[in-house]
Amino acid sequence: MTDKDLHWQNDRIPASRRYGDIYFSTIDGLLESRHVFLGGINAPEIWQDKDHFTLLENGFGTGLNFAMTCHEWLKTAPPGARLTYIATEKHPLTKKDMDRTLSFWPELFKEKQNLLAKYPPATEGFHKRELFEGRIKLLLLCGDSAAMLPQLEAKVDAFYLDGFAPDRNPDMWSEKIFLEIARLAAPQARLATFSVAGGVQRGLAAVGFQIQKVPGFGRKRENLRGEYAGPASSTSKPWYQRPAPLAKGSRIAIIGGGIAGLTAGLALQNNGYRVTIYERAGQPMNQASGNPAGIIDPVINNGQGAEAVFYRAALLHAVNYFRTLDPDIFLTQGLTKFNGKDQVHFPDCGAISPPRIRDILRARLHIICGANIANIMACDNADAVILCGGPASHHFPETNQLPLDPVRGQITFLDADKYDDPPTRVLCGKGYLIPPLDLNGRTIMIAGASFGQGDQNTDIRAEDHRENLENAKILWPGIADRTVTGGRCAIRAYSPDHLPLCGPVPDFVKYQAAYEMLKHGPKHQDFVSAPYQKNLHIISGLGARGFMSAPLLGDIMSALICGEPLPVAKAVYESLHPARFLIRKLVKG
Repeated sequence: MTDKDLHWQNDRIPASRRYGDIYFSTIDGLLESRHVFLGGINAPEIWQDKDHFTLLENGFGTGLNFAMTCHEWLKTAPPGARLTYIATEKHPLTKKDMDRTLSFWPELFKEKQNLLAKYPPATEGFHKRELFEGRIKLLLLCGDSAAMLPQLEAKVDAFYLDGFAPDRNPDMWSEKIFLEIARLAAPQARLATFSVAGGVQRGLAAVGFQIQKVPGFGRKRENLRGEYAGPASSTSKPWYQRPAPLAKGSRIAIIGGGIAGLTAGLALQNNGYRVTIYERAGQPMNQASGNPAGIIDPVINNGQGAEAVFYRAALLHAVNYFRTLDPDIFLTQGLTKFNGKDQVHFPDCGAISPPRIRDILRARLHIICGANIANIMACDNADAVILCGGPASHHFPETNQLPLDPVRGQITFLDADKYDDPPTRVLCGKGYLIPPLDLNGRTIMIAGASFGQGDQNTDIRAEDHRENLENAKILWPGIADRTVTGGRCAIRAYSPDHLPLCGPVPDFVKYQAAYEMLKHGPKHQDFVSAPYQKNLHIISGLGARGFMSAPLLGDIMSALICGEPLPVAKAVYESLHPARFLIRKLVKG
């Protein structure tokens, strides 16, 4: 929502010119919300026996219901329990307006400050943020509810329907919205709304909710409460069905201690699992994520395809993730992307410090270094295994049909003291150039990185230095060959469609038997649920964008294993699924 649209009635009540409606009661918005929504879903009793509770609000608005629910949750939820709060919002308020609105209630100060500190940009898509040390997760879906809800993969325990009144904003009270709510509803999910419009009552009853009117708040005579009594929804694509959740406290072995393994390990540990990371090198982040500097390099693609949507979400998630990890994680702030003749500036991107990231994550995780796991069965003390070993992840019999290709990448160190006026921000094009930084007492710039498909040798090569310098000269013509002081080489993993693999590993023989008939089309056929390798998962194929994609991939993996809502759209998850290449082949016959 723009500042021009939002206005303040009587200098106190936020209202929308677009919809001609107010955001909360002129009597007392907080008391009304407690009555309609908390009372409507029977909180806090409804979450007393749950270690994880999922709530969805259709219409985030000022954030009042979120702050109020957080306040109640933190006071009354069982110790260790976690709340996932999902909300849609087509017109997000600015931080300034949200701050002004929530400041009316000093008792919500702590919740307001946490929300404002993590409030995502008003960019269309899924935005996941963690508050209160991970006890509460906000998944904000910025966009039209009718477009956002079909992309959501979740089982919701309670709903707040809090759009503007049905006669002012009918799109938020449509049959399509009600069908999506029913699809997302867990058994006996509760629902609360201020509206008692006949169309709302009939629409909710038609999709399986048992509705009752109850006394309203203030001048409003009644509002609605409901409980879902309809059938459980089934997945439309069983070959991408989520695996059964793993009980909290289970033991998880992660093979591979790069940035993917560490971020996934921390996400799972924060969700209550016992995680051990096995790294074959002498220290974690020693391979592709072991360079002295890494970059958060945006993908310039304004399309709505899965690749564009994933990398946009990953970029925003990574910037927030690393800043939360350490506010001083960026070595260089700012990045300029050369896209043909155009230059695009990204002030929030730049170069980050892998050694600092390694130190922080290593201190929080149980990592066994010098462990060369040649057989997945060697992890017999684990309840689940996640492969995060880059190109080595498909060397096991269970994964050798996954299309992961090794790509050699060499970076070049340049003597920064030889340049009078070096660049002050990261420059990216075909290659990249990182401004001066300290490496073991020397000031260097870094140019990179070469791209050697199918090459797994890590020797330092003069021809790769030449390639890096030629690309760097296009970005900054002042580069001189004589300033090369060394380099580093590592092997990265790529997939054929340049998207990572993240999810459960299919049983390839059973998959082919189960879905062979997809060549005749998916309709009018009864397909079985996805046959996976038991409790075996993978995160790999991150390519040259490991630091940008790993934090979001770790959260996706954690959500998959614990059964929480996915932090990305269903289409994005399917585009990352390890079985996607096999399914495409089966569809083509």
